[in-house]
Amino acid sequence: MPFAHAGVDQLVSIWLAQLDVIRDLAEQLTAQQWAAPSPCPEWSAGDVVAHVLALESELHGSPAPDHEPDWASLPHITSGFGQLTERAVDWYRTKSQDVVVAELIEIIAWRHDDLRNDSGVGEDPREVIPGPLGLELPRDRMIRTRILDTWIHEQDIRTAAGLPGGLGRDAAWVCAGQFALGLPYVWGKKAAAPIGATLDLVVTGPGVSFERFVRINANGRAEFLATLETKPNLTVALDWPTYAAASAGRLRPAETTALITDACVGSEDLAARFIRALAITP
Repeated sequence: MPFAHAGVDQLVSIWLAQLDVIRDLAEQLTAQQWAAPSPCPEWSAGDVVAHVLALESELHGSPAPDHEPDWASLPHITSGFGQLTERAVDWYRTKSQDVVVAELIEIIAWRHDDLRNDSGVGEDPREVIPGPLGLELPRDRMIRTRILDTWIHEQDIRTAAGLPGGLGRDAAWVCAGQFALGLPYVWGKKAAAPIGATLDLVVTGPGVSFERFVRINANGRAEFLATLETKPNLTVALDWPTYAAASAGRLRPAETTALITDACVGSEDLAARFIRALAITP
């Protein structure tokens, strides 16, 4: 998988390039596209832009908005984490599209300065550093998480605005690597596959394509295999946009149900459990 062993400098370059993509995409949205519903529940394309802006502003060190939403008017918010992400988004709803885009342009320029300054990101990939929303992660993982988040949100904006693209750029491959690393967790923990059960996942593109084999070993732990010597218990073939959407929790229930029959060969029970377990982002 490309960028599996990328250094901090290379990952920072991918992160900044992805922020530039978000900026350029936001600048071209019409008012109708800005207001169009995205795959994120109750968020428009403009809300997704505001969310990216809010997180990068926090990482830059800008103070969070002093804002308390009317939670009774936001019934889609059902958790404390949801409140954390919604607060700034709801505040930006009080601003015009032009103002939000202008602030996004400004903060991304600041983030280029931040991340190109050695003191702004550091070099040790294992050092635990603060991320947005109170997260603390090793530097390598935090940067990969930010790349994943911004690429997925790019796709959210594109879906809302009817502007497909970006499926094969470097950030997409970093995102694919993060999702693929989670396969043992999905197969072993979330789908609860039994000892000896094997999975063959084939992602067919466009943009990103790969194949991974996973098995539950005799100790009950999921592990990657280089090859399979026998027919897998479950083969799943998904195109890259569908796999990314499923892993990011962006599929509607009917779409998830359709994949169980249309994309899977093997145990129907494992297929249902695996497809429904794919979502690994908050």
